Amino acid sequence: MRRISYLFLLVCLTLCVPVWAFEGAYVFEEAGTLSDSEARALETQALSMAQTYDFGVYLVTVDDFTDYGYSDVYDCAVAFYEESELGLGDDHDGELLFMSMSNRKYALVYHGYGDTAFTEYGRDLLERDMLDCFRDDDWYGGFQQYMEWSEYLLSEAANGEPLGWDEYGDEHPDDDYDDGPGLLEWVTVLGIPAVITVVIALILIGQMDTVSEATEAGAYVVPHTLNIRTKSDRYTHSTETRVKVKSDSDGGGSTHHSGGGYSGRSGSF
Repeated sequence: MRRISYLFLLVCLTLCVPVWAFEGAYVFEEAGTLSDSEARALETQALSMAQTYDFGVYLVTVDDFTDYGYSDVYDCAVAFYEESELGLGDDHDGELLFMSMSNRKYALVYHGYGDTAFTEYGRDLLERDMLDCFRDDDWYGGFQQYMEWSEYLLSEAANGEPLGWDEYGDEHPDDDYDDGPGLLEWVTVLGIPAVITVVIALILIGQMDTVSEATEAGAYVVPHTLNIRTKSDRYTHSTETRVKVKSDSDGGGSTHHSGGGYSGRSGSF
């Protein structure tokens, strides 16, 4: 009888207080932004990375992170990581994307090997493409960018060369991605027209050698056509310049380095 009472009490507490729970091993979708097939596809991608790199890539969506008793989305994400005992291996190596949908907040949390594989530059690129999708409410597209970039950055690190700002430049996991014009293209586009412009200018200057500058203003006035009687200053208009102050809602994130080996970012989308 006492055992049944304890069980009833536990069920009541579970219904009253939000608890962490996974639908899959790597994807937890409380907010319902994905279809079952989409969630399974992302789960499969995360499972493949876990088997290949021994690294956990997690995705969590909730309705409102403040329901869990936190005022900061990053702190809530770290608590989720710890309390759910995420990460693989002795160092709990892993990465977590935590999304709070009702207030459009996100946090990225890295632990263990995540600090090595995911350089600041790599995180910049991941966030750039992921947040572009989220701002258009393209949830599955954004989650795919998160998974694809994570796999690409892990593969680079596995080769002993984590993607870095100075060494690699603007790389992308998609082979068809266009890095933009190179040095030869810039020389062709800008250099040749510049040379032609200089040559034309020199020719025009040479044709004007016989022109001399007058020393008096009267030389430029046609006789008997200008008769100035009065002189006055008149106010016509004023010009106002405004500069927008960037806010957190513009998509700018904050960088975090917390205790316990955690680092990450948070912001709005």
